[in-house]
Amino acid sequence: MARMNRALSPLALAVGLSMALLLAACGERTEAEMLSAARAAVDKQDPSAAALELKNLLQAYPGSGEARWLLGKLLLDGGDPAGAEAELQRALDAGQRPEQVVPVLATALVALENYAGLVQRFDTTELQDPRASAELRAQLAAAHLALGDLDRADSALTAALQRVPDHPGARVLQARLSAARGDSTKALAQLAEWLTRTPGDALAWQARGEILAGTGPAGTAPALEAYRKALGLKPDLIAAHAALVSTLLAQQDFDAAAKQLGALKAARPNHPQTLFFEAMLALQRGRAQEARDICQLLLRRVPNNPRLLMLSAQVELQLNAFEQAETLAAKAVQAAPKAVSPRRLLAEVQLRTGQSTKALATLRPLGEAQASDAEVLALVGRAQFMAGDTRAAEATLARAARLKPDDSRIRTSAALARLGKGSVDADVDALAALARTESDSAADLLLVTARLQRKEFDGALKAVDALARKLPKQAMPDYLRGRIELERGGTALARKHFEQALAVEPGYFPAIARLSALDLADGKPEAARARFEALAQREPGNAPVRMALAELAARTGANRATVTALLEAAVKASPSDVASRAALVDQLLAGSDNKAALAAAQSAVTAIPDSADLVERLGRVQLASRDVNQTIAAFTKLAGMQPKSALPQLWLAEAYLAKQDVAAANASARRALALEPKTLPAQRAAAMAALRDKQPAQALAIARAVQVQRPDDPAGWLLEGDIESNQQHFDAAATAFRRALGKPNAALAAVRLHTALISAGKGDEADRFAGTWRQAHPDDAAFIFQLGDAAMHRGDLAAAEAHYREVVKRQPGNFMALNNIAYLLIRQKKAGAVEVAERAVKLRPEQPALLDTLAMGYAQEQQLDKALELQARVVSMAPESADFRMNLARLHLQAGDKDKARLELDRLARLGRSFSGHEEVAQLLKRLDS
Repeated sequence: MARMNRALSPLALAVGLSMALLLAACGERTEAEMLSAARAAVDKQDPSAAALELKNLLQAYPGSGEARWLLGKLLLDGGDPAGAEAELQRALDAGQRPEQVVPVLATALVALENYAGLVQRFDTTELQDPRASAELRAQLAAAHLALGDLDRADSALTAALQRVPDHPGARVLQARLSAARGDSTKALAQLAEWLTRTPGDALAWQARGEILAGTGPAGTAPALEAYRKALGLKPDLIAAHAALVSTLLAQQDFDAAAKQLGALKAARPNHPQTLFFEAMLALQRGRAQEARDICQLLLRRVPNNPRLLMLSAQVELQLNAFEQAETLAAKAVQAAPKAVSPRRLLAEVQLRTGQSTKALATLRPLGEAQASDAEVLALVGRAQFMAGDTRAAEATLARAARLKPDDSRIRTSAALARLGKGSVDADVDALAALARTESDSAADLLLVTARLQRKEFDGALKAVDALARKLPKQAMPDYLRGRIELERGGTALARKHFEQALAVEPGYFPAIARLSALDLADGKPEAARARFEALAQREPGNAPVRMALAELAARTGANRATVTALLEAAVKASPSDVASRAALVDQLLAGSDNKAALAAAQSAVTAIPDSADLVERLGRVQLASRDVNQTIAAFTKLAGMQPKSALPQLWLAEAYLAKQDVAAANASARRALALEPKTLPAQRAAAMAALRDKQPAQALAIARAVQVQRPDDPAGWLLEGDIESNQQHFDAAATAFRRALGKPNAALAAVRLHTALISAGKGDEADRFAGTWRQAHPDDAAFIFQLGDAAMHRGDLAAAEAHYREVVKRQPGNFMALNNIAYLLIRQKKAGAVEVAERAVKLRPEQPALLDTLAMGYAQEQQLDKALELQARVVSMAPESADFRMNLARLHLQAGDKDKARLELDRLARLGRSFSGHEEVAQLLKRLDS
C-alpha cells in the first residue's frame, strides 16, 4: 500500500499548538498551586489578580469547587452579588462543603435582597459547624426582618446566638429587631453595650445611625455622625455610604449628597449601590430619563431587587408612564410581599390611575400597618373615598390626619376627612387649593371625586381640565370626563370621551371596561367581548383583562366550564397574579368541584407562597373536601402570616369543629376575640364557644357587649336570641328578636322570631306575626322560604310547596327552593320532580344534596339505572353521610339487588344509635334475613 504524506493546515497547527501549550501549562501548575497563588493575591489585598488567577484555574479545572467558592467570595466583596450567587451555586454543585459555601451564598442572597428566595432555600438547612450555622441563621434573620416577619427573625437570631453567643452580625440584628418592634430606646441600648465591647465594629455604628435616623428629626445629626464613624473604620462600607446619601437626599441637600456619592464612587465605582444612588440623585434633581437609563441597566443585573424595582417604578411614575410604573411596583410587592413600602407605592400608582378597588386590595395584606402608618391610612382613605365609601373614608382619613397632620398628602386627607360633617364647601375649597399647589395629581383626583359626589358636574369638569394640564399625554382626563357625563346621563357624550381616551392610550383598561359596559347595556354583548379580546391579544400577559372576559361570560349566561376556562387562561397569562388565581379557586369551589379547586389552590400557593389570600383559600377548599388535618395546617400557617388578625383563628375554630375537637375550637375562638374584641365574627364565635363550654352567662355577656358597641345594629340582639334559642329559652329569644326588629336592616330577625314563636308553641302568634310581616314586606323571599320550612316541618306539604314556588317566582335562581319543591313533589307522588331537580342541579352542579334529590326523582319515575348510578356518585362524594347511604340501600332494594342493599345496610348498622335511622336499618336487615 502506498504511503501518503499530507501537510498540516495552519489552523490545525494552531489548534495543536494551543492544546500543547495548555497541557504544558497544566503540567507545570497543578490545581493546588493555582489555588495557592489565588489565596496569596487575596492576602495581598489584590482582588483583581486573585480573580484572574481563579478564572485561569477554572478554564483548566472547571470542576474545582473550591475555586468557585473563592471566586464567589471575591465577587461578593467586589459588589457583584449576582455573579457571586452563580459561582457559589456552582461550588455547591461541584461538591464543595455546605458549611463553607452556604453562609456566603446566604450573604449574597441578602445583598441581592432576594429574601424570599433565601428563606425558601435554606430556612430548614442545618449546618454542623457552629460558626457556619450561626452565620446562616443570622442571614436568615436579616431576611425575615426585611420581609416583616419579626417573630421568625427573632427565632433565627436566638438560634444564631445559641451557636455563637457573641456573633457580631446577630448582635447587631438584635438591635435592628428591637427597632423594628418600635423600641428604639432598647435598640440603642443594645448597640451601646455591644460597641463598648467592640468599638471597632463598623456595621454596629452603621446600624446605630439607621436606628437614630428613625427616631425623628432630632436623630438626624447623631445618625450622620454614626455613619461617618462607620466609614472611618471601614472606608468602603457600602451600606454606610448608602445611608449617608439617602439621609442627605431626604433632607434635599443635593450638593452634600452628590459629594458623598463622589466618595462612594471613589471607593466602589462600579458597585450596584453606587449606580443606584446615581439614579436616585438624578431623579431627585428632575433628570428622570437619566435615572431611567441607569435603572434599566441595573435591572438587567438584578431584576428582582425590591428597592431597585421601587426606584424604577418611581422613575416611570415621574415620567407619567403609569402602566410601566404599576408593573414594576407590582414586581416589588411580589419580591417583598410583607414589606410596607412596595405596597404603598403600588397603591399610589393605582390611585393615580383611578383604580381604587385594586388599591384597596393591594393595601389589605398590610393589616396592622393600616392602624399606625399615616401614609397607608391616607392611601386607604383616598381609595375608599374614590370608591364611594365616604363613611369609611372619613374615619380612616381622620386617623391619618391625627397621626401626621403636617404632611401635604395628609392635609389632603384631613380636608376629605371633614367632608360631610358640616363644612363641606370649605373643605372642597381646601382640596381645590391643594390641587392648585401640588405638582402631582393626587389632590386633583380627589377633587374630581368630591365634585362628582356632590353632583357638581361643571365643577368636576373644571377639575379634570386642571388635571389634564398636569397629564397632557394621558388617557385619564378623557376617561374622567366620560365618567362625569355618565353620572349626568349623557351616555353618547360619555362614549365619545371614552373613545378619546383610547385614542390617546389604546390599551387604557378603565375606558375599555366602561365602553364594554355600555355595549352590554345596549344589548351588544359580542361588541363588549370583542373589546376585551382585542386587548388580551395585544397584551397577552394582562390578567385583569382575561378576568374581565370571564366576568362578562358569567354575566351573559355562559356555562360554568366556559367561565372556568377563561379564568384558567388568566392564570396562565400571569402566573404571579393573586387575583386571577383566587378567582379560579372561588369559581371551582362555587361549582362544588372540590378536586379541581384543591389542585388550583395548591398550585396557587406553590407559585405564590406568601399570599395570605391564597393560603386562606387552600384551607377553605381543604375544609370543603373534609381533609381536616390539612385544613388545620393551612389555617395555622395563615395565623402565622397574620398573627394579629382574628380571621385565621375563626377558620381554625371551624376546622377543629369539623374534627370534633371542641376544646381546640373554643380556644381558637377565644384567641380570635382577644385579637379583635370588637369584631362581630370573633364575638359571635366566642359566644358559641362559651355555649359549648356550658357557660351561657358568658355568651350572653358577649352579646350584650355587642349591643352596647353597636346600638343601631341588630347583630347584638340577634346573637342574644340565638343564645337563648340554644338554651331552649324561646320566650326570651323571641323578646331579643323583637328588639332586633326595631333596628335598621333587620329582615333576618323576622325569620328568627317566627321560628322562636313556633318553637315556643305559639303557632297562632307566629301566624299573626307572619301575616303582619308579609303585608309590610311582600317581597321578603327569605321570610317566605321560612314559611315553607315551617309548613314542611308541620307536615303541610302542599302549603310548603306553594311557599317555595313563591320564592322561585321572586328568585328564579334560588336552587334550595327548587330542590325543596322537587323533594315535596316526590313526597306527594306528583309528577315533575325530575324537571325541577334538574333545574336546581344546573344552578349548583356537584352538590351532593341536590343530586340526592334528583336520584330520588329518577327512582319515582322508574328510571332505576339512572337513579342508582347517580346515588352511588352521591355516596362517593360524601361517604360519611348516612342519609345518602340509606337512600342508596333503598334504591338497591327497589331494584331487587339484595346483596348490594345488605352491603350498605351493614355499614349503616355499624353506626348504631348515632344514626337517626337505625331502627329502619334493623327492620330492613331483618326483612332481608327472613
